[in-house]
Amino acid sequence: MSSEVQSAFAMFSLLLLLFCAIVNVLSNPAIPLYQCKSNDDACVTRAVNAAYPLVLEANPEIGAEPMDPMFQSVIEGNLSILKFKLFNTTITGFRSCVFESAKYNEEQQTLKLDTLCAGFTLNGLYDINGRLIILPVEGNGDYSLTTKKFRLIIDLELKTFTKDGKTYKNVKNIKVNAEALEPVVYDFRNLFNGQKDLADAVLKFANENWKEVADEVQLPVFMANVKKVVKNANKYMKTIPVDEYIVE
Repeated sequence: MSSEVQSAFAMFSLLLLLFCAIVNVLSNPAIPLYQCKSNDDACVTRAVNAAYPLVLEANPEIGAEPMDPMFQSVIEGNLSILKFKLFNTTITGFRSCVFESAKYNEEQQTLKLDTLCAGFTLNGLYDINGRLIILPVEGNGDYSLTTKKFRLIIDLELKTFTKDGKTYKNVKNIKVNAEALEPVVYDFRNLFNGQKDLADAVLKFANENWKEVADEVQLPVFMANVKKVVKNANKYMKTIPVDEYIVE
């Protein structure tokens, strides 16, 4: 692995640790290095945004997958009054996200990311049954979902481990809160086995009440997607000892 890629990985670790990091973008080695103390929120937020594009890139050497577009074979939602599965879904939009703030608590080993994303698109197959707030809904077939602005609050709990005498960090727990800030467009085909009147009524309700519907159904989807990004992150972090990016 080249020294430039190692520098990029170290910078990526800042995204998850809010410690010091080093960024060295492969196509532009002139980008300055970022070295931040854990309590310097302004510095680490700048560094996180500089590093974030690297988070989304694949790296076959360590098994990191591409994150935008992202592929999910199955996303399952088991809500109190609604059950759904999304199959073979392609998600785009994580590249549009910007970190407005990033806060690391060294004593508690927690990281909080306040993230604004310009929008997402999801396409795939679905199976759904239950009640969508007040309306019964069932069906299976093709679906698409398009959003505009979304805010994600991502809370991460970290752990420390030692390997070959070196200390490393990884993420062990994740909490996600998501809020749709602008309209979401839902298109689920073949609802009610193609009964147009029933299907049109559900889609009209979903699109007119986009925020309430998003609040009801979005958490399983975002949890699955953020977990996949964090899985990538942990693969990168296992390659970088803590003493290569922590500022004392």
